[in-house]
Amino acid sequence: MLLQCAADFHGRQERYEKFLKVFEERQPEIVIIAGDFGRVDTKIFEEIDVPIYGIYGNMDGDLSYLKDAVNFIDGKKFSYKDLNFLGIGTKYPENIEGRIDIIVSHIPPYKTKDRAFFGMHIGSKWLRNFMEEREPSYIICGHVHEDAGYEKFGKTYVVNCSVGKKGIATLIDLEENRIEMIGY
Repeated sequence: MLLQCAADFHGRQERYEKFLKVFEERQPEIVIIAGDFGRVDTKIFEEIDVPIYGIYGNMDGDLSYLKDAVNFIDGKKFSYKDLNFLGIGTKYPENIEGRIDIIVSHIPPYKTKDRAFFGMHIGSKWLRNFMEEREPSYIICGHVHEDAGYEKFGKTYVVNCSVGKKGIATLIDLEENRIEMIGY
């Protein structure tokens, strides 16, 4: 299964247009946006004919105008084809039972792809503890524009797919465990 991910569009139409070109060329099965949508013309999402899952970022206000285009998963667990997803945007879920394969979070886990300017770690300690305890296969995040990229921590790939500084899209091939960062 191929996922296409990004975060931190901040309403910039040209970022969405580049992301859409990658979608058209690569035809992923799912699109994930890990927060900070910004104000966007909803027509961009009409071109995407696969499920779009998203979470709120720290800069997002009211995104209810996107409710027909995006499945918001803040604080929710859901399954898609034998994969268990957990969404963490503005809400940390409670009493999470069962296996979690993929976490979609706006903020990275503490000390993993969370190094901001001046080298400060600004990630979530809650998510770091959850990652260490539950060992999901992937954490898809953004927020820290300066630390886009990916690294493996134990059994978990932490993928910061922020397009805030540069970058167009991140593709994750779940069968091959391959991560491709386009435009970074």
